[in-house]
Amino acid sequence: EILPNSKSYLRLINNGLVESECPPLDSAERKNNIALVNVISFNMIRGVINNRYIASQIEKNDFFESSDFLLLVDESSRYLSRFSSINSETLPLSSIEKEQALQIYQIMKHKFIKKNYNVVVDPMFEGCGFINKSFGDLWINSKLVEVKSGERKFSLIDLRQLLIYLTLNNYSRDPLLIQKVELFNPRIGLSFKEDTEAFCENLSALSS
Repeated sequence: EILPNSKSYLRLINNGLVESECPPLDSAERKNNIALVNVISFNMIRGVINNRYIASQIEKNDFFESSDFLLLVDESSRYLSRFSSINSETLPLSSIEKEQALQIYQIMKHKFIKKNYNVVVDPMFEGCGFINKSFGDLWINSKLVEVKSGERKFSLIDLRQLLIYLTLNNYSRDPLLIQKVELFNPRIGLSFKEDTEAFCENLSALSS
């Protein structure tokens, strides 16, 4: 009832409004490890933005055999264990899976880490009512970006997630300026971008 246009808008997004930004990766070697590979690659981006890693350090051949990477895998695995819907992963990662983690990281680095970009990783949105405080993926120059790295098109859950973040931000004591929203899938190379006002109107038939 709140989102009467959601299904039609989603079809429009996936059938015409998405943009191709890079070639898709090869199909994952082991489907149960997709989530882990995705989390590892985002944690590498997070680490570079937060100065935990130097970008050149990650791109060295020996990084994926280092103690830093083993710790990263452990942290990512423990994070995923919080979600019962995620299939348990198979360790250790294969060389193909490590290569895909590096590829996803490099795609995100090329897209998000630039000299003129003001990037905030894990932007926080205060809780409201029965909704706890939440963390987005990236806020870049007044744009909220959510990274979805599965082997799938964008879904209604993705649209609702953006809308919830926008709502929480609207009621925050110190809201971020969010003029645009973006969904980006580095694994299949597609993105969807929209002005916040148009996104709300197209999804709900209401203004932001």
